[in-house]
Amino acid sequence: MFITLTIHGDLSLKGLCKDCVFGKHTAHPYHENPACETEVLEQVYIDIWGPLPTLSAGRCIYFMVIMDGFLWYRTVAFLKSKSADITLNVFKTFQAEAE
Repeated sequence: MFITLTIHGDLSLKGLCKDCVFGKHTAHPYHENPACETEVLEQVYIDIWGPLPTLSAGRCIYFMVIMDGFLWYRTVAFLKSKSADITLNVFKTFQAEAE
C-alpha cells in the first residue's frame, strides 16, 4: 500500500533531503494487521535519537536503538556523531551478532 502526498505551493527543502521531509510528517493509524516477520533480520528497526542535552560519560551525544523484528532482540549504541560511517559500523556489528 502506497500513500501519496500532494503538495500545493512552493516546496523548498532548504538543505533537507526528501526522506527527512517525509519523516517529519505525522503518521496515521494502520487499519490492517501487518505481516509478522518469519526469520531473523527479515525486518530491522533503527532509531537514532539526539543530540542529548548533556554528554554521556563516554562523551557521546546520540544513541541508536536497533531491533530485529523476529527475535525482538534490541541493542543500544552510544554515538559521538550520527555519520553514515559510524552508524553503518554499529549496524554491521548488530547484524553479525544476530546472525
